[in-house]
Amino acid sequence: MSAVSGVDPHSGDVTYTEQLLASPPPGVEYTTYDRAVAEGTLREVGSRADLTTSLRQRRVGRSTRSLGAAALRRAESRIRRTGRAFREPIRVLEASPTAFDLVHVHVFSTRFVGASPPVVMSAGGPLEWVYGDAWGWPSDRVRNANRFDSGLAAALDATLHARRLGRARRFVAFSHHLRSWMIERGVDASRVDVVPNYLDPPQTAGPTRPRDRVPRRLGFVAKEFRAKGGPEVVAAFELLRRERPDLELVVIGSPRPAGLSLPESVDWRPFVPRSELLSSVLPSIDVLLHPSHVDGLPYAPMEALALGIPVVVSDYRALPELARDGAGRVCRLGDVSGLADATRDLLAPDAHAHARASASRLFATAFSSETQAPALRRAYDHALGAEWPAMRP
Repeated sequence: MSAVSGVDPHSGDVTYTEQLLASPPPGVEYTTYDRAVAEGTLREVGSRADLTTSLRQRRVGRSTRSLGAAALRRAESRIRRTGRAFREPIRVLEASPTAFDLVHVHVFSTRFVGASPPVVMSAGGPLEWVYGDAWGWPSDRVRNANRFDSGLAAALDATLHARRLGRARRFVAFSHHLRSWMIERGVDASRVDVVPNYLDPPQTAGPTRPRDRVPRRLGFVAKEFRAKGGPEVVAAFELLRRERPDLELVVIGSPRPAGLSLPESVDWRPFVPRSELLSSVLPSIDVLLHPSHVDGLPYAPMEALALGIPVVVSDYRALPELARDGAGRVCRLGDVSGLADATRDLLAPDAHAHARASASRLFATAFSSETQAPALRRAYDHALGAEWPAMRP
């Protein structure tokens, strides 16, 4: 269960689904949630469609469960609409154990009922990071929203997004930071695996760069200019241009803020097709800047690493994991001069050459489908446990 292209708005979750479908773990065959719903092997209990079907079929047990779940949905929705709780509901679901050996859930909070197969949940971070860090909810409001979710999840024995496993057998955290965060809050460490959201290796190598070429082209790729550190990128670029007037900056994916004045050396493109981004735009960049204020484990820096492009990230939560082992640099969140210093360091030819090699190695070992799809299969096998020999190969 994860967002699907053509059904849900495009997001990193859609990319995650596309990558799983393109490079599934060995021996795994996926069915997307929309197809499962259409085939009747997955239902959202208490939804309008489910309630209509249950009442039409006049099956007492199913109708009772659907009516109860529908009543819960209405009561929960009224509370969430007040703004005192997170918007995302606990979804009551039932999956066919004859259709699936396991359900991988990459949505927020769920409660599977009936004879549903084992469940594995994954996430890049909890809801409170979104509400507190991205949307500016004060800490007491976030705390009260967590309290509501925790109480409801305990009453239902639900799986709460990155906070409570409930009936899920395992949790797949995209980063070591998230795993540590969960363990500190009481989640059983033995049931949390770290398997990043991965990417396929590039089909072709990036362009060969002349040895005497001086790195000079910076990149910033994000849909949310402010949340991902765009203002700091522009400010750091202006600082660096005082020393290096030959520097260029390309900004991809964000509408240009009104009133923002920029030098001619900034190439601003509000939209670039993903295929063009990967085939021509990213390969032209020497250093990718991603000093984000909110993120799980984002794809833009990962795509840069895949091409051997070093990155500069902020120290926000898991982002330093994308710059480790010499693949980039880390600056303090919101620190323009620190961002400029880190970028300046990577623009030095020798440091840049070393970082490019490190970026390629880090991608291959930590974020490539070739290494991480088998790791995800191991997480599935752990969830299935002793039942697996009885399951289909």
